[in-house]
Amino acid sequence: MNLHINSDKKKTDTQPQDVVSLINSILAKAMDAGASDVHFEPMADEIVIKFRLDGILEVVERLPGSLSDNIISRLKVLGGLLTYRNDIPQEGRISIKSGDKRITDQRLAVFPTIYGQRAVVRFFYQHKELTTLSQLGFSEEIHKNLKKIATQQQGLLLLTGPAGSGKSTTLAAILRYILKHFSGKSIVTLEDPVEIRIDGVTQVQIPPHGEMTFASALRSLLRQDPEVLMIGEIRDAETAKIAIEAGLTGHFLMTTMHSGTPAGALLRLLEMGIESYQITSSVSAVLNQRLVRRLCSNCKKHDDQKKFRPVGCESCLNTGYHGRAMIAELVEMDSLLRKAVLEKADIEELEKILKEKDHKTILHDGRRLVNDSITTIDEINKVCGIIKS
Repeated sequence: MNLHINSDKKKTDTQPQDVVSLINSILAKAMDAGASDVHFEPMADEIVIKFRLDGILEVVERLPGSLSDNIISRLKVLGGLLTYRNDIPQEGRISIKSGDKRITDQRLAVFPTIYGQRAVVRFFYQHKELTTLSQLGFSEEIHKNLKKIATQQQGLLLLTGPAGSGKSTTLAAILRYILKHFSGKSIVTLEDPVEIRIDGVTQVQIPPHGEMTFASALRSLLRQDPEVLMIGEIRDAETAKIAIEAGLTGHFLMTTMHSGTPAGALLRLLEMGIESYQITSSVSAVLNQRLVRRLCSNCKKHDDQKKFRPVGCESCLNTGYHGRAMIAELVEMDSLLRKAVLEKADIEELEKILKEKDHKTILHDGRRLVNDSITTIDEINKVCGIIKS
């Protein structure tokens, strides 16, 4: 299937009555291609359709601007949004399926711009090959330590990384590991939205604009005798405070936080007003992760240095890459780090301690994938920074 339609040629024969089939076709193609997002971006005289494939936005179609309002209106109908409000951001959900792709949720976000409304549809797939910790591609050392951390009776595991770095998939895999090996435990999650459904886990969806917030729900749940808690994301100081307290009082809690490094995550908790002694007593470890594109196995070739390089073929839509792989670093709290946090050390001091401990950084893990011919140095550079060849 060729998704890359000539970007310079606009369709002029698409009529408003064909918008229903047009939207159905675009969303079906996106799912068949494994796109994580579809962008509908209005311009001065056209609307551009983009798919996010393996983390990269690709233009797949350009349509006349005269269709923009009808396209956005159709998406709003599918997402249960107010079609007559064009001046405010709106969020909704779409229920569609295509082929054998299992999708639990499709999130729709609409936002007004100077050229009209911009819409993004995000897909959440259920990948059977990415359900257990052993399938995620962690290094042997991180895999072993994550299993050890999952056996803890209390404490806090922080996952950091940008949006779309696989944090939810990792959390779900850890929960499945706990379910399999400690089946008698009470497990509850708080999410917005529930992206991956897990049998045996009580999952709670927090409405984005409802009275129940992450903080209020977490406070109430602590009275319901949970042993394992998962919070989709720490978004504010109140939620952070309750999560830290839960990790101190006989609960094993996992959550995510937007931070570039493990050291940065610890400092962010301090900036949220969490006392340093609470951080050192509750945080067990910080897992920092990213996703990098895999070289297409159908067309990759050796370069002059006997490293594989991307080429591009029909199988990978001429990108040279197909699918993604995990790179990660895990920092477990020890006496040196606890002492530094208690003394409110800055990020340079924390990074220095990790370096002296011979901590294996996320860049080090990236080199592992380069050496195994899974990805390229250029891809690691783009995602994480510069490493030496």
